[in-house]
Amino acid sequence: MPTAGLQPLIISAPFGNYIQPQGATPTLGTFTAEARPGRLWRILRTVRYYRRLRGWVNRIGLRNPGMPALVERVRGGKTQVADKIVSIHGFAEADWWQLLEAVAGIGPRAVELNMSCPNVGEIDWPADLFRRAASTGVPVIVKLPPVNYQVLFEQAREAGLATFHCCNTLPVPAGGISGQPLKPVALQCIRDLLRHDDQITIIGGGGIRTPQDVDEYVESGVRHVAVGTKVFNPIYLVTSRPLQPLIDRAAEKLGPGPDQD
Repeated sequence: MPTAGLQPLIISAPFGNYIQPQGATPTLGTFTAEARPGRLWRILRTVRYYRRLRGWVNRIGLRNPGMPALVERVRGGKTQVADKIVSIHGFAEADWWQLLEAVAGIGPRAVELNMSCPNVGEIDWPADLFRRAASTGVPVIVKLPPVNYQVLFEQAREAGLATFHCCNTLPVPAGGISGQPLKPVALQCIRDLLRHDDQITIIGGGGIRTPQDVDEYVESGVRHVAVGTKVFNPIYLVTSRPLQPLIDRAAEKLGPGPDQD
C-alpha cells in the first residue's frame, strides 16, 4: 500500500508546479531560502533531448521564486499544500533551518529534502539536518543522488528517516540527465537500498514512460513511482489524459491512494 497521504504516482519537482492531475501527488518546488529568478521560457531552453542518449539533459538549476513566496501564497489562500509534497534545498546551514521552519508553518503532506541537484555544485548538508527535519512533525522524504548516496542514506536512517526518493538526475558535463538513461541506475539504487534495509519506503523514478516501466519499478520493491520529464510536453498543461494509464497502473499495482479508499 502507498505511504499514508500520498498517491501511488507522484509528479516530481519542478513539474508538479504545473502538472497536478487527479490521482497523483504533485511535488512543488524545489524551493530555496531566497528566490533564484529566471524567466520560464529561458529556463526551459536549457532542457535538451539527446537522441543518442535517449534522455533529457537540463541546467534548470533550482530556479524558483523562493520559499517566502510560497508561504505568502499559502497564507493568502492562493495555494494549498495539504495534499502536496514541498521540495526544498539549502545552500547553507541557515538556509535549511529557515526552510524547515517555513515548511512546518504551512503543513504540506510531506517535505522532500532535495540533496542532490547536479546543477548547484557540491552536495553539502548540516550535521544535524535529518534530525531537525524529523522534528518538524512533517513527514520527510530524502531525495538521493543516483550515485554516492551511501553516506546520505546512512545518516538519514540514523536520524529515524525511512522514506527515500530514488533518484535525482545523473550528473553529466552538460547538466543533469533524466529519462531512459536514468532508469537502470535508479533501479540498481533501489535494489541496493532494499537489500541493505528492507524497512524503508522508496519512491522510484527515472525513465518511466509506459505501464510496463511502472511494473519494473514495482517489481524492484518501491511503494510509489515518480514521473518527471515524461510530462515535459505542452500537452500536459492542457490535459493530463495521457498520464492516466500510468496513474491507473500505479494504483493497480501499489494499491489505492488516499482519495480512493
